[in-house]
Amino acid sequence: MTIEEISVEEAQQRLDAFDVLDVRSPGEFDGPLGRLEGARLLPLPELATRASELNWGCPLLVVCRSGRRSAHACEWFAEHGLGPAINLAGGMIAWNQAGLPITRARYADAGALLEALIDWYRQARGETADEAHATLDALLRAAGASAAAPTPNSLEQAIAALAERLRRDEAPIDLEIALAAFRSAVAGL
Repeated sequence: MTIEEISVEEAQQRLDAFDVLDVRSPGEFDGPLGRLEGARLLPLPELATRASELNWGCPLLVVCRSGRRSAHACEWFAEHGLGPAINLAGGMIAWNQAGLPITRARYADAGALLEALIDWYRQARGETADEAHATLDALLRAAGASAAAPTPNSLEQAIAALAERLRRDEAPIDLEIALAAFRSAVAGL
């Protein structure tokens, strides 16, 4: 099935013509790649049960991390006679790489930032939440803190150690974007 796609540059120019639907997880929506202003979160696994909540009065711009899950969502809409739904080619990774405006979550404290970091790391490495938490806790302990009481300084050290580890292994495509966002968030604490 062929779905309609739009480049990030064209989407940015026509953003007012769309309702923006983000099909990532809540953690990704509030994570380091940010989100498009005004985007509505509807995680892909919830699409079938919540599609009736959508406004079909104007086209949907469907967004995810890389463009794959949003393409699946567009296919699902087409199969069910819903639309129009247009896929954002390259997703939020491409949007960030193009330097286009995004909205980022603000973390209330070091603990909230740590949870976002754990969630991103879990997805980047394909680990369980417990495995990712244990990894970050070990890195924080090496920095003189713990996951129970992270400090901005220990988070900065943990992010640096995590970056080194990920660069040594197979780094996720959004590594540098995520690292910059997390470092900026630490600086804002």
